Amino acid sequence: MVGLATDQFDRFSRKVLQQRNAADLRVAVIAHPLGGIPAREARDRITQQVFDAVVSALTEADASETASR
Repeated sequence: MVGLATDQFDRFSRKVLQQRNAADLRVAVIAHPLGGIPAREARDRITQQVFDAVVSALTEADASETASR
């Protein structure tokens, strides 16, 4: 599983995940804002780095997942 957050809310989202005992959830960070901008501009914010972070989070098992198998 992977979460998405804009850079403006990155620290806040990680604090919330920590409070919810989900600090190990990976988060891909996208440039802020996403709302209130043209769809094309929002799509352009999905950079190769964001794409790679999402793919990595979805395809690579972290140490806690591997240990529990």
